[in-house]
Amino acid sequence: PQSPPMLSKYKISINRNLLIPIILSVGLIVALTGYVIIQRNRVYQLTIAAGSKEGESYLFSQIMAKVVNLHQPRIKIKVIETQGSEENIKLLEENKVQLATAQADIPALPSARIVSNLFPDMFQLVVKENSGIKDVSNLKGKRIGLPPQGSGQYQSFLFLSQHYGIKSNELFAFAVSEKETDAAFRNNQVDAVFRVRPPGNQSILELVQQRGGRLVEIDQAAAMKIKKSTLDPGVIPKGAYQGFPPIPPTDLPTVAVQRVLLANKKVEPNVIKEITSILYERRQELATLMPEAAYINPPSLSGGTLLPIHPGAQDYYDKDKPSFLQENADWLGLFLSIGAIVCSWGWQLKSRIEKGRKNQGDGYNQEVLILIKEIQGCQDLKSTEKIRKRLFDEFEKVVNALDCDDISPEAFQSFTFTWEAAIAALRDRQNILMFIPKKPATLNQTQLQP
Repeated sequence: PQSPPMLSKYKISINRNLLIPIILSVGLIVALTGYVIIQRNRVYQLTIAAGSKEGESYLFSQIMAKVVNLHQPRIKIKVIETQGSEENIKLLEENKVQLATAQADIPALPSARIVSNLFPDMFQLVVKENSGIKDVSNLKGKRIGLPPQGSGQYQSFLFLSQHYGIKSNELFAFAVSEKETDAAFRNNQVDAVFRVRPPGNQSILELVQQRGGRLVEIDQAAAMKIKKSTLDPGVIPKGAYQGFPPIPPTDLPTVAVQRVLLANKKVEPNVIKEITSILYERRQELATLMPEAAYINPPSLSGGTLLPIHPGAQDYYDKDKPSFLQENADWLGLFLSIGAIVCSWGWQLKSRIEKGRKNQGDGYNQEVLILIKEIQGCQDLKSTEKIRKRLFDEFEKVVNALDCDDISPEAFQSFTFTWEAAIAALRDRQNILMFIPKKPATLNQTQLQP
């Protein structure tokens, strides 16, 4: 038999109502699955501003890009040449690059976040043997070759000269590329060259070994740190540029500053976390290709680096950080022990109170049982009525005890069962007494006489 028309329409309506949520659910599942697949296979293209090709930052950036791509093919890093730290930070702020190397003493802009310290750079002043320059203050009136004006090294020299009271019009500065500066030094066109480089730098090595250069100490690092917390006292070790005869001939005091890796704050945390992980877990591999990589270490506010850490890098640094429970295990153990003792005492006290309430409830039951026995011995209705009154008095007493929490609800329930049994026994006894015939009155002898 066919379904009535209205029922058929009702079924069609139900089917349509079910179809829409099903389609939406399937669509959502497909979309989420597609999103997960895309994210897992997404390739991240990053660009790093790395300074001049002659510098260690550029070399490190190339090595880092290679090692990162080797161990995480989904992250590809393009290395570009720049004038130096100052330009790197500007490019990072404009989001034209996502990563940058920089000197820690160069002020960063709001979008910059630190990822890691890379290696320490040293202020290095190389002078001609016949220049008469014995310390920084002797630079007045001399010709000095400086890195380009967009570099952090140039800014570092300005700070250094100001500290020693040298005005810009008191020396002849040539801010050109590293190659041009080296050529000017070879051709006696400059008396000194200033660089911010790690000890053992190849360009400085050539100047001091082959071009008659001599390193000059910079001995007021601690004083300069007062003005710039990112600076630290440093030492160029004896023999850093030649073992015999040693160059320099003694440990040479100077100023140290960290070379850091920066990231734009908009770069996804999981990408930066992966890069940070490779920097530390593949540090030996990096150091094999570039010895300075052995100095890679986490940033620290106490170390003078005032930049906030990128969330992705922070996630990596926190991976071995003990949890709250681990940090406070001793205290938590003590509190748990005290809590266990208190709970044990509380449980014992509760058990005693419950036992007392139960005993009191049992006492009321015993009193009712005594009344039940008395009911069985009643010989007249008057005595049963007295017992009935006593039963209700007992019930009132127990209700008051329950209100005062002297007995438990369970004890009260047990009592009511016993009390109802007593009432039933009382009624039965009263019914029996009502149907027992009364004995006739006995007549004495005087009543029988006529």
